[in-house]
This record gives sequence, structure tokens and C-alpha cells, in this order.
Amino acid sequence: MKKLKAVILDEKIDNVVRSLHEAGIVELCDLSEKLEDLEWKTLLSPSSSADYVRNVTTLMIRAGRVLDMFSSVSQKETSIKDILNPKPVEKKKVSFNSYKEVIEYAEKILNEISKEVDGPAEKLSELDNKKSKLLQLREQISYLKGLEFDLKYLGSGEYVFIGAGSVPKERVDELKVELDKVADGYIEVFTGNEFEKDKKIRVPIVFVTLKEKLENVLSEIRKFEFERYDISDVEGTPSEALSKIESELKAMESERNSLVEKLKALAEKWEKELLAVYELLSIEKARGDAYSQFGRTNRTYYIEAWVPARDAEKAKSLIENSADGFAFVEITEPDEPEEKIPVLLDNPKVIKPFEMLTEMYALPKYNEVDPTLLLVPGFLLFYGIMLTDAVYGLLLTLIGLWIWKKMGKVSEGANKLGYILTLAGISTIVMGIITGGYLGDFLLQFLNINIYDYGLALVNPLGESKYIPNGPIAILGFSIAVGVLHLLIGLIVGFMENMKKGNKEEAIFNQGIWIFLILALIIGLLFPVSPIYGISAIIWGAIAVVVILCAIKGFKENGIMGAGLGVMDITGFLGNVLSYARLLALCLATGGLAMAVNIMAKLVGDSIPVIGIIIALLILLLGHAFNFVMNGLGAFIHSLRLHYVEFFSQFYEGGGKKFTPFKANREYTTA
Repeated sequence: MKKLKAVILDEKIDNVVRSLHEAGIVELCDLSEKLEDLEWKTLLSPSSSADYVRNVTTLMIRAGRVLDMFSSVSQKETSIKDILNPKPVEKKKVSFNSYKEVIEYAEKILNEISKEVDGPAEKLSELDNKKSKLLQLREQISYLKGLEFDLKYLGSGEYVFIGAGSVPKERVDELKVELDKVADGYIEVFTGNEFEKDKKIRVPIVFVTLKEKLENVLSEIRKFEFERYDISDVEGTPSEALSKIESELKAMESERNSLVEKLKALAEKWEKELLAVYELLSIEKARGDAYSQFGRTNRTYYIEAWVPARDAEKAKSLIENSADGFAFVEITEPDEPEEKIPVLLDNPKVIKPFEMLTEMYALPKYNEVDPTLLLVPGFLLFYGIMLTDAVYGLLLTLIGLWIWKKMGKVSEGANKLGYILTLAGISTIVMGIITGGYLGDFLLQFLNINIYDYGLALVNPLGESKYIPNGPIAILGFSIAVGVLHLLIGLIVGFMENMKKGNKEEAIFNQGIWIFLILALIIGLLFPVSPIYGISAIIWGAIAVVVILCAIKGFKENGIMGAGLGVMDITGFLGNVLSYARLLALCLATGGLAMAVNIMAKLVGDSIPVIGIIIALLILLLGHAFNFVMNGLGAFIHSLRLHYVEFFSQFYEGGGKKFTPFKANREYTTA
């Protein structure tokens, strides 16, 4: 990563910002904190967002409202075909040289849309408001159905007031007594049929009182959880009023449907164009807001940015050309603490999708080794060993290809995941062929073909084969050997990294002693010199040296107590090695569960006439689907665990800051 510093004439800054935004090769640095320093203050003042951002924001709000309205009237149904084979968005080709052109274009499109859309949209809004009021009125009047009186009398008259509402059923009698007291007997309360609302039984009431007593009545009635009904400008009995409201709603619904259809047609006509306009405005806003990260003088802007070393000269040329030469650009080495320098993973195309597995753990720190390349072979090998069934592998490959080629067209995450699953599926096919796993022992159970006797598989995870006796022990030995090799690679990388940074002591005590132990184990096994209890003297000697070095390391860190605990490090290392035995465990789990499914299906099929075959097929289908999903997921998790816990701990810490380029995000447009 390089640091880019540039001073640009203010008349050219818009061109420079636009060019950098389209190229997407730099991460802008926010200088606001730096400009608070007294030394910097004498040279530069903080910059603010560009003036045009306010206009752009206003247009975005305007476009957003229309898009929300389009979305509400034309909710699209997603079919299974759309999910299985999503279509990429058709992008609109655009070419603008300044924010003024974008604003003029957006205003033109929005004005054209407004001419056609505003009228029906406002009418629809009016109808919806009116409908909402009618529905509320209908609800309130429906509670009064048992009270046959003309609703036009509700409200205030010359001498009396007639009100309506409801109270909880259990408080009606008390209410009548108390109202009679506060109104001095000048009140009459009528009750209707009880109803349920909000899980409470309520009773509608209509009260008639003198206007001069109204204030006392209303004050008292509120104490009884009185819900007042605001019914005005309605004539006739409740039944007659409800009938009239239903007629109005029906007529209104017809008019509303007509408006919605009209707006749907307008949405079909304008939505894509409007989405493109909204995206263009969003891009301009991002560009305008970027100014707030710069420093400035009367006639110039000063910017700083991070740029990958490979793009440094390209970024320099881009700025100089965009500014027509009215810019000074300097590329320097990073001048800030490593934790502030962003990190960009840069792997070959075939490896790049696996970067998501590294990012799931943590990005490497600046100048720390990128473990992605080291992760790929181990992950695929471990996954294949753990799932180890050729049919499951084929199925996984097909699923991976579908995700990669279909969903990957519209989603970068799906593209990466599909690619990884495809390779994991191919690895599983290979391991399935080597271990003779074809839906477990399906061939033996149903076709009486023992592929191990025919020599069609190298090793049998559950028993003997023509080539290798005692398959489980052979796979266990292979797993431990692979684990030791895996750890050795991690230790060597960690040792080299520490030596490169000058941390010789850490290199010796954290990685060197274990590399020495592993090499001694290999030599001791190959050359069993003077064996003691069946173990080579070379191994015994290496163990003694490692124990002493671990004690010295512990003593340096925590004194005598640390020396005692340091000796125990050798058991921790042994635990890491044995952790790779999970390769055998999951391999046996896949094969064992598949065998159990096959045996159950065969027993049911043989013991129940006719229908037993159907049940057996169901057992096979559901059982193998369950085995495939559970052990496929388990293989993914445990393969990652072996890397994150055992492998990465030998050399990798992580915690870097991700490189976030200043880049125009385009989904509906293309420049």
C-alpha cells in the first residue's frame, strides 16, 4: 500500500473527484482530525461538502417518494423460476461530465414523471385518506347497531348534548350512578349490545344531558375508560348509515383500482429510468460529500489517499490528467502506524473466492502474511475426506455450479460460495472414489456388489479392502500425518515471518522448537536408532530438548511457576496434532450413517410387501438427504476449524483494516 498526496487547483477538483470515483482505486483519507493540529491549521482549513449536495439531496428525496409510491402499487410476485434463475439488472448507459449535467438530467426526468404521475398519485392519496376515515366511522357506528336512533342528533343542540362511545361492561352500572350525581339527574344513559375489543368486553352507550351539565359529565365519564365516538355529518339509524357507508366504500374501491392500474402502468414505464436517476444522484452525493475529507486553501484542495502499490502510478496519472496538469501529486511509503493502513487481499483469480474464508476469520494486519493461498489446498482436502462420498460430492458439485453460474450473476457472495462448493464437491468425488463411498454401501446392500473385493477402491473406511487392511487405522494414520504436515507448514511460515521482523527469540520459542520436534519425529520413525520402549532414541532426545526449552520459555515469561506450566506446552501441541483425528471421525460418521439408512431401507423393503418398497424409497431419499446436509455442513465447519484454530494459531493473528475504495456503486447504470 502507498500513500498518495495531491494538491489540486480548485477549478479542477470536480474532474479529479469524478475520475477517482469511477476508477475506484484509492481510499480517501479523512483529514479533519489532522487539520485540528496547530501546524496544519496554519497551512490548510477544513473543507465542507460541495455546495451542490443540497440540490442533489432534494432531488433524491423527490425521486425516493415516487419510487416508494411505485413500489406500493406494483408489488412484484417472485416466482420459483426467478429465484432459481435470477436475471441481472439491465443497466442504462450514461455519460455525464459534471454534476450540473446530472442535476439537469435528473430534474428533466423528474418533471416528466411528475406531469404524468402527480395527478393520479394525489387522487389515490385522497381516496386512501377518505377510505381510512370511512372505515373508522363504520367501526364506530357498527357498535351502535342495537340503538335505533337517528345519528344526525349526535352532538350539541340548543339546550342538550347527545354523545356516544363505549365503556367496559363491568363499569356500566357504576357509570350511570356517578353521572346521575354530577348531572343532578339531568342525564339519560342508553346502552346497546356488548362487543369485544382488544380482548375486553365493552358496552356502547349514548348519553343525553343538558349543555350546562356537559363539562361535569365529560370530566366524570373519563374516569370510566370512556372511548368517545366522533360521529358527525351522518344521518339515519346505525343500520341505514352502515349501508350507505358500504355503498361509498364499494364505489371508492372501484375508483381506487382504476387509479392503481394507471399508476402500475406508469411504474412499468418509468421505474427503471427513475432507479437510474436515483443511482446517479446517489453517486453525485457521494462525490460531493467526499469534499469534506479534504483540506483547502483559497485556490487549492489538498487530498490524501491510500492506493495499492500496483495502482499508484495509474492513480497519479489519473489525477494529473484530470486536472489538466494543474495538480502536484506525490506517492510515498505509508507514514502512519500499521493499524491505520488498510489491507487489500490480492490473490490470483482461481484463489480469490477463498478470500471470503479468510475474511470470516479476520483480515491480515498490514505486512502480515495473507493465509488464503495456504488455506485452499487444506480446506478442499479436509472437506473431501470428511464428506467422502462420490454421490454426495456429485450432488454438491451440481449445487455449487448452480449457485455459481445462476445466483452468482446477481450476487458476488453467491458467486464466491458457489465456486468454493463446486471445488469442495469435486474433492469429495475424488475422496469418495478412493474410499468406495457411493451413498455409503448402497451397491453392496441392494446390488450385492462389494467394490472392495473387486479392487475398485483403495481403502475401506469401515473395514478391509483389497489393497489396505484395517481401513479405519490407515485413515487415522493418514489424518495424523496430514495434520503434522499441516502444522509444520504453519510453523515454518510463522518462523520465517518472525525472523523477517527480527523477532528471533519468538521464532525459536514459538515455532522453532516444534519444527525441531516434528523433524525429529520423522527422522526417528524413519531411522529407529537404539529404541527405548519401541521408540527411537532420537525421538526421546528431541522430547527432552523440547521440554527443557518450554521450561526456559515459561521461566522467562512467569518465573518458576511459568517454567512448570511451560513444560505442559508439549501436551498442548500433542492436542493440536490429535485434533486432526476428526478427519477420520467425520469420514466414519458419513459412511456409518449412510450404511444405517441403507440397512433400514432394505429391511423395510424386504419385510413389508408392495408398500414396503415405497417406504424404503422414502427412507433412502430422506435419510441420505439428511446425511448429505448434516455432514456436508459439518465438514465445512470442521475443515474451517482446523485452519482457524490449529493452523492459523502457528503464524497468523489478523485484525487488519479493510481497504475501502472510493468507488461509484452502479447497479442500474454503467459509465
